[in-house]
Amino acid sequence: MRECYQSGLLLIAALSCGGCHSKEEGADAGLLAAPELRTHCVGRFLVDLPEDFRRVHLAAGSTGDATFYFGHDADFRTVNVTVIAQPVDQEQFEAAVAARSEELASGTNYETNASMLLGQEAWSPTQTRLSYHASVDVADAQVQELHMLVGDAHVAISTTAFDATQHQDAESRLRNMLAKVSRVDDPQRAGPGVCLGAVVVDAGSDYEELQLGYRAAGRSHSDVRFQVSLNTFRQPDDEPTLIARGESNLAGLGVKPKTLKKGERQLAGMEGEEWLGRFEEEGRPQHGFYAETNVRSPSPREPKLMVEMFTGGEDASGEPAASSLSEQDAVQLWDAIVESIRTRPGESQPRP
Repeated sequence: MRECYQSGLLLIAALSCGGCHSKEEGADAGLLAAPELRTHCVGRFLVDLPEDFRRVHLAAGSTGDATFYFGHDADFRTVNVTVIAQPVDQEQFEAAVAARSEELASGTNYETNASMLLGQEAWSPTQTRLSYHASVDVADAQVQELHMLVGDAHVAISTTAFDATQHQDAESRLRNMLAKVSRVDDPQRAGPGVCLGAVVVDAGSDYEELQLGYRAAGRSHSDVRFQVSLNTFRQPDDEPTLIARGESNLAGLGVKPKTLKKGERQLAGMEGEEWLGRFEEEGRPQHGFYAETNVRSPSPREPKLMVEMFTGGEDASGEPAASSLSEQDAVQLWDAIVESIRTRPGESQPRP
């Protein structure tokens, strides 16, 4: 299972800043000066981000935006749902599916010495299923990946059959799930389920996890990123809280960030912690801000929720970049975003 909470998250931010160039002093505050905010639908929550923040979309075949688990303990099946792109039209959708099919067809499964792609079937003009080997090394496991156009959103749903006896069940999971994905036109009226921004998925699963990323689109602040992660797995009783976990990891590796702020922080009415730090790499600053709920027994409406914001590291083109925000501006933006997180209308409120 993909973990949505990791003890190394603070460490990753601290060590991923090689080759940065500082612009922090006298940084342009245009990101904060823009008065327009846009409400985004994330999981079972709403969050307000600056108008120029855009979703970072994942490619087909990746872990996905959300994973839904059906069953318990070792006896479970998963379905991944990802918004590949939005907005797209019919022609762009068909071109993207064709490109994905060609990508798979060009790969080789070494056990069969044949193509990774096993089949392609159009279920409708806006639904195409691709079947392919789950691994280049073995031939037993097969992924079924359904591409569908939901309004103007290209959505991929995938699940795995680990042997031939599970193929029919895998297809049934796809057909069941596609009926539970709908377009979100107004985040305030998304309806029940897990929101992936452009679509909402009312899967009715036993467990769920999600990770959505956003990046400022403007050239002057494209180093600023925001990420939301959540899951509904039971948390270990001895799992350290965010601050204890992160500071222990950093100390163990000799990383000495400047702590800007740490302590208790509520997320959508749920108790939690936050840690905000400035990291130095050859005298060049960047920021890593984190907040996480303390829940031990999560539920869909009270999940283990983590939000993160980074500045510096790299810009949208992948080029090395330093923080485009000063400490004050970064903290101000963080506070505004975190304070805006709230439960979506129609979802139950957290326990008092």
